[in-house]
Amino acid sequence: DMNDFHVLKITEEDVGRGKMYLEERQRKELEKSATNLEAFLKQLDIRVLIKNANEFTIPRISQLTLKTNQFNLTTKRYQESDIRSFSENNKYMVGCAQVEDKFGDNGITGVFIVDKENKKEWLIDTFLLSCRVMGREVEKGILGHILNKAKENGVERVKAQFIPSQKNAPIENFLPSSGFQKEGDYWIFEINTSFVVPDCIKVSVE
Repeated sequence: DMNDFHVLKITEEDVGRGKMYLEERQRKELEKSATNLEAFLKQLDIRVLIKNANEFTIPRISQLTLKTNQFNLTTKRYQESDIRSFSENNKYMVGCAQVEDKFGDNGITGVFIVDKENKKEWLIDTFLLSCRVMGREVEKGILGHILNKAKENGVERVKAQFIPSQKNAPIENFLPSSGFQKEGDYWIFEINTSFVVPDCIKVSVE
């Protein structure tokens, strides 16, 4: 049951792990000195860069789907060949998020796969964040990008599922807290509903 052994490639994030540990200690020190969470996040100067799946990002996207458990809506596992197949299919939108702040680069730490089911309705197949950036509102920046793309394409509703596992309780309230409404087995976001990305997050698209 251990997913760690499914990962065959060493990614850039693996190589730079030591430097990231030092930067994380600096973040913890800032968090202790901040008066509240909002002040901490604003001082962090968080930047989320949305990237498409390509030859450089596909290995990391696959690795995250294989390893990420806590902040993962569906815990679906995909090999590199699966991600490549999705990315070459116009029916899917596959992307990832590189997260940086004042202390350094967290690397690619978010993944999303969207199934464009039809012209009016899209399904979020996969949505996950590495535990490295949990608790910093990064997920709202990524979701905002997905919803904006849906709106640009004339989509009326975005669907998602939360499939509980033994470890993914941290993402359980993500959909309802983001404006999704429960309908049967799915959570639904009506595109004409307002969604605001927190102002502590700066989102850009590569």
